[in-house]
Amino acid sequence: MKKIYLLVTTMMLVSVLNAQRIQDVNEFNSLTPVTQQEAENARRAGTQLKAEAGEPRGNIFFYEDFANGFDGNNGLGGWTVEDTGGNTIWAVADENSPAGEFSTNIGPLASATADNGWVIFDCDFYNTPISEGFEDTEGWIISPEMDMSALNSVVVQWEQYFRYCCFPFAPVFLEVSNDGGSSWISFPGHGDFIESANVASANPLPTSVDISCAAAGQESVFIRFAYLQNPILRNGYTHYYWGIDDVTIVENETEFDIQMTQLATGDIFNYFEYRDIPLEQAITETDGGLVAGVLYRNGGFADATNTTITVEILDDSENVLSTTVTDPFTVQSAANSELCPQNTNDTLYISTGWAPASTGDYSVRATITSDEMDVNEDNNVITRPVTYTDDEYSHDDEESWDVEFAPRENDNGDAFEPTGYGNFYLAPNSGTMAYGVLVAFGPSTAGFMEFEARLYEVQPDEALNDANFETSFHVIAPEYIPNTIADAELHYYPFEDPIEMSVANPNDIDGDVFYFAGVINDFETEDQFTVVGNGDSDTDNSTGVYELSGGGDFIWFTSQTASPAVRLITSQRVAVDELANQNGVELMQNVPNPANNTTLIQWYQVAGKEVTFEVMDAQGRVIEVRDLGTLPGGEHRINYDVNELSSGIYYYTLTFDGVRLTKKMVVSAK
Repeated sequence: MKKIYLLVTTMMLVSVLNAQRIQDVNEFNSLTPVTQQEAENARRAGTQLKAEAGEPRGNIFFYEDFANGFDGNNGLGGWTVEDTGGNTIWAVADENSPAGEFSTNIGPLASATADNGWVIFDCDFYNTPISEGFEDTEGWIISPEMDMSALNSVVVQWEQYFRYCCFPFAPVFLEVSNDGGSSWISFPGHGDFIESANVASANPLPTSVDISCAAAGQESVFIRFAYLQNPILRNGYTHYYWGIDDVTIVENETEFDIQMTQLATGDIFNYFEYRDIPLEQAITETDGGLVAGVLYRNGGFADATNTTITVEILDDSENVLSTTVTDPFTVQSAANSELCPQNTNDTLYISTGWAPASTGDYSVRATITSDEMDVNEDNNVITRPVTYTDDEYSHDDEESWDVEFAPRENDNGDAFEPTGYGNFYLAPNSGTMAYGVLVAFGPSTAGFMEFEARLYEVQPDEALNDANFETSFHVIAPEYIPNTIADAELHYYPFEDPIEMSVANPNDIDGDVFYFAGVINDFETEDQFTVVGNGDSDTDNSTGVYELSGGGDFIWFTSQTASPAVRLITSQRVAVDELANQNGVELMQNVPNPANNTTLIQWYQVAGKEVTFEVMDAQGRVIEVRDLGTLPGGEHRINYDVNELSSGIYYYTLTFDGVRLTKKMVVSAK
């Protein structure tokens, strides 16, 4: 039987609940400086979003470009400034904004009228220098009073950018008062930004919030942009910036516009969604089949009645394999919502009753319709691909890798901190064994770097950082390092032993065992350890990044905004050494190791092969290359003289008809 269940929620609530289930929300991120690459990515994303947003939509009621700073350029009056820094944290931006020691690489807000002024909550600058101490910050700017009694709907649109620390949930809000400022109704102000600490939003981030439930038809309305502390702990937000410009209030002129805003190939409220799923882990028809999670909203000022959502499963030839249609329901407009603030998006999870019969590429298509004449039918349909594989679990999408996950520099700027990247996985069906991971390294990674492949088993009521894990050690072959993100490829690294995964119980999610597959460089190094992935994609809180905590130790942080290309493999695959063995080659570890005069390097080859011997240092510089010519089958050896080498780590590689094998060699002081 196909099941349809409605969950009225916002994406923020989905993120909060999922994050609480996986990780203690009290974990505190450390401060991280804005990098040039982060600033470039933010501007690139902002340019695209700005083009998509276009001009403000609706009849303009109020406009503020801050050309006169807080004195106002809106025809009604000035803005009131209040903050915990004696009204010094909110400021009219200048050529140095933001001016804090951690924020300066980000540059100015790239709003439409930035040249004639914009405003900033520069809490980073307020807490600079950090060596003299820092404190939690709050503050708001309050608009002049507005009479909205003649408006049937009220939408606030503005351009902004921000970065915050140190909890995942955004501290930026748009608040509304209709009683002279005695009380305030809070609306999330982070727009489409997937909440995560220490991550720059797009620059600019065009944002739109419908405040009709609080403002439409009211004679006395104030709005304020409020930077607030963690609502549970009331602390933890100290640094970075929030820039605002081009505040526009419009009356929505669109009567009917229901929209599909997101489609997930799984229940991200309780579990996760995947881009690739092993066929053996497909949810069976008996258990409800594939779950489609659809987010939708009403962008008009009138209720949409007799609304239905149709979910179709298609094969790679666009043949429809399954169709599920919801019962009719009403999508209330923001002005008519029974909740205020209303849900940004409503979420509907639909069990399709469909399960794949074979591996292959499929897609899920969701369409929303109602009795009303929709002003824009282009946003009524959304499609998302899903692939069922022999043995591959993934959250990332190889077709759209666009970011490189990278470590931070240490405080001295002479090395990179430990780092790691990974994803959560679950096993709804029994009998699954985890054998290893696939990883796509980034172009900034150094060849010959050592790393670990880990699989954590997270028990119920256990935090990821407290979980037991199995680990295996590997070395990155230089030929696995791409020139660009677009050139990256996936490479397999096995665990020491296969690990049987416990079965997830859909009727008892609190008792489920979660698995986290990650790769990690757990020591400081002169070189970077990076992987590629997808930016702004982690809507199900499945990503983890290994970073320095506020407590001074390195731990995993979830609630990230991007998905790294770290995949879990559920069958026996062939690793590099095994592939060499299958080609009749075995390379042994040098003896002695560490070496201090000469060291013996031995190998065995079944048949005659063209052989090349090569030695590199830890930075990948070639020390020596020998063409050994065609060697017959049998055992071979080289007595290698290390007397001319400095103490340190080196790598020796033998190439057999194109098959490369590498091992680490340590040279000790003489």
